[in-house]
Amino acid sequence: MNEWTNAETRAERARELYDQGRLAEAAAELRAAITVNPYNPAWHFNLGLVLDAMDDHASACHAYRDALRLNPNDVETLNCLGVSMNRAGRYSQALKYFRRIERVDATYEPCYCNRIISYAELYQHDQAEVMFYTARLFKDECPLCFFNLAGSFYNCGEYDRAIDCWQQTLRLDDKHPQANARIADCFWAKGDLTSALRHYEAELELSPDDVDTMLDYGELLMTIDRLEEAEDQFRFVLEREHDNATANFCLGEIAFKRGQIDAAEKRFKRTLRIDRSFAGAHARLGQIMLKRRQLANAARHFLTEMRLCGDDPQMLQQLGELLLEAKQARHAGTAFRRLLTLSPKDAAAQHNLAVACFLTGRIDEGIRHCKKAIKLRPDYPLALYNLALAHYRKGEMPQARRYAAKALALAPRQDEIRALSRKVGAYGFWRWLKRLAHHLTKRDRGE
Repeated sequence: MNEWTNAETRAERARELYDQGRLAEAAAELRAAITVNPYNPAWHFNLGLVLDAMDDHASACHAYRDALRLNPNDVETLNCLGVSMNRAGRYSQALKYFRRIERVDATYEPCYCNRIISYAELYQHDQAEVMFYTARLFKDECPLCFFNLAGSFYNCGEYDRAIDCWQQTLRLDDKHPQANARIADCFWAKGDLTSALRHYEAELELSPDDVDTMLDYGELLMTIDRLEEAEDQFRFVLEREHDNATANFCLGEIAFKRGQIDAAEKRFKRTLRIDRSFAGAHARLGQIMLKRRQLANAARHFLTEMRLCGDDPQMLQQLGELLLEAKQARHAGTAFRRLLTLSPKDAAAQHNLAVACFLTGRIDEGIRHCKKAIKLRPDYPLALYNLALAHYRKGEMPQARRYAAKALALAPRQDEIRALSRKVGAYGFWRWLKRLAHHLTKRDRGE
């Protein structure tokens, strides 16, 4: 058998392996065939399909490009390349290939259908709708078009319209993958947790081994404190994917909720061994260190989380508060400053930054941030209290009394505010009494 015949045999073998789900072996056979004969566009195309199935979308794009160099106007290859670009998050480049299909064959419906995703992910929702209606000129009842348009509505927060489109998807294809799961996502976002649970369960009836749906379903069960059922879901995931970081993290969360601190710590550490940058794991380990009063270790984990969390405002807020608790006021201030670059009108962040400034001795700077917090939220008793306290410690009693009175009017039952109000009031009374005594003494002396 010469090498050309051997290459043909390898390519045929790759097809059989692909059908058996042995994807890595199929890719190896195709690469071996291509090494012998790099001029067969079908082999490059098939390699792209295999790599897509392996979720290696970047490599799949290279394979499709190699196929296009040999057959530049093949619309199926152009479409698969655009789809892979979408999956790789390269939406602008995907659009280029879908437009190229339109120039070759304007009646090829998938180039409009798949373009909906590109525009939706680029938040060009009007264009996504245009593509939906253009696709319907060539295929009126396409379940994938409805599915993709629903994703656009979901990105806009238009959950009712998204639900309607995904229900249309199921009307046309009652077993369409992920449609029920995405409807569940919408109901969860709307706060209708009962409907969300029902649709996750419907998705799992159709696809019992769908790991993503099991994870979402488990997280929702955890949210409503059905911890034993949630734990079962995450263990099912680990039976299929032993090194699934999310499942390990969620089992750690369940242990943490139950107060099983040692078990939680093991799960969070295992999560980080699988994925060193997993969001939230360092923060949880920091909280565990806080509970053990290991402040230095707690701070180390919180600072690591802060480096990883990037531009997540909610996480920055939580980390700043935890760093204050760990007596790391300077680093807490860094978290709140970063948060304010993202959310400059966040009154709580301004106030917390003020607290960090007070704790590090920067009283005047803290006063400025407290005043900004009150300007953003005039009915903020804690900010008014801390502002009164700062002026009191500086000996600026008129300002202290003014802010303490405002805080007391908003929170008359708050013990700390009442105590400070009495303190600054007493200070004013004793100063008045001292001035009166001095005045009376002067009168006695005939001055």
